[in-house]
Amino acid sequence: MSRRAMAAACLLVAVAAPAVAGDTSEGTILALSCAACHGPDGVSPGSIPSIDRLKPSEIEAALKAFRQGTRPATVMDRIASGYSDAEILLLATHFGKGK
Repeated sequence: MSRRAMAAACLLVAVAAPAVAGDTSEGTILALSCAACHGPDGVSPGSIPSIDRLKPSEIEAALKAFRQGTRPATVMDRIASGYSDAEILLLATHFGKGK
């Protein structure tokens, strides 16, 4: 594992662990991989888009478009390609407005 990957993994654990303490739902566990860029609650700490204000249907549509390669992306197309429809729905429900 490269130093960059190790640093990203450590950051992910440091940022996301407090946000999910005690919650082991599948959607929450999947959301851990999103937290490093989009923040533990979908509120990005930087220039990455925040996803906390989106409706679940918007998140689902965006992830499916990334997965299909029909939405421009830098890394989200590669990340989304690993998610099933069921996992995308779990993530959309986890981060979507009005949870």
